[in-house]
Amino acid sequence: MPLRVYSIVTHESNGHHRPALPAGVQALALRELAAIAEEGDFNAREVGLQDAARHLEVNAALFAQDTVLPTPIGTVFRSTDVVQKWMELHYVALSDALAWVDNRLAARVHITRAHGRPSDKEAGSDLAAVAADVTRSLRRHAVASVPLRNEEVTGIVLSAAYLVERELYQEFAEAVSAVRLQHESITIALTGPWPPYDFVRMQFGA
Repeated sequence: MPLRVYSIVTHESNGHHRPALPAGVQALALRELAAIAEEGDFNAREVGLQDAARHLEVNAALFAQDTVLPTPIGTVFRSTDVVQKWMELHYVALSDALAWVDNRLAARVHITRAHGRPSDKEAGSDLAAVAADVTRSLRRHAVASVPLRNEEVTGIVLSAAYLVERELYQEFAEAVSAVRLQHESITIALTGPWPPYDFVRMQFGA
C-alpha cells in the first residue's frame, strides 16, 4: 500500500517524547527517528489543494508539540519497507537536519510598495534599496535566511524566509514592526510561525 510521508520527527529520545499523532497517520520508527505517514491510494504525480491542506494540517499539529522536519508536499513511497530503507540510507543526513532545526521555526517576510499603481508595487530601484536595508536588519535576528522572491531588475530580495529560535520569535516579530515604522513607503507582511519548510532539502534517490 502506498504511503504519503509528511515529515520526520524525533522518536522518544534525548528528552523528546512520542508526539500525539493526528487522526489517520502513523509513525514508522527507525531508531530515534520516525516518519509520519498515511496509507492510501496516493500518486506523487497528482497533488491537489486538498493534499496540500492535509500536509500543512498534519505538520502544524506535530510542529505545535516539537521539532518537525517536513517533507515536500506530495512525497509518496510504495511501501513501509521502502520508507524505512530510505530512512536508513539517509539516516545521518536526516538526524543532522533535525538537530539543525531543533527548537527553531520559520517566519516569512514579504515586502511591497505601499502606494502607487499595482504594476509598480514590486519593481523599482527605490523599492529594492529599502528592501535591501530591511533584509540586512532582519538577518541580525535570525539563525539563517533564504530568498523566496526577488525584484525583477536588481535581484534584491523582496520575500524571504528566516529561521528563528522558537523562544526569540516575539523578538523577531518586534524587529519586523520596528523596520515597518521606519519605512512608510513600503508594506512589510510577516507570516508564521511555520515549520521550517524553506530550510529543508531532502534526497530521495538511492
